[in-house]
Amino acid sequence: MTTSAIKLAADAHVELIPPPYDALYRALGYEGFTVLFEHLGSMYVYIPSMRSVLADAILAQVYKECENRHMTHEQIAKKYGFSGRHLRRLLDGK
Repeated sequence: MTTSAIKLAADAHVELIPPPYDALYRALGYEGFTVLFEHLGSMYVYIPSMRSVLADAILAQVYKECENRHMTHEQIAKKYGFSGRHLRRLLDGK
């Protein structure tokens, strides 16, 4: 079976792809789905929350915004979904 035939079958019958792979197929499309399986196929993969993966980038932005002093710590905490107390802990390095 050629790649185009596989794509045609998958596109025509997405409802037959088992969960959660059907949602991945819909989100990534055939090309992205193929790349995912080329890199991770047959592996056990834990996928953490997106927020934990982006934690360092979020924290760097929080530090930057705290240094700029255009917003209060409470406003910054609210913007990123932290409590004021949690933000103070982050800034204190705890």
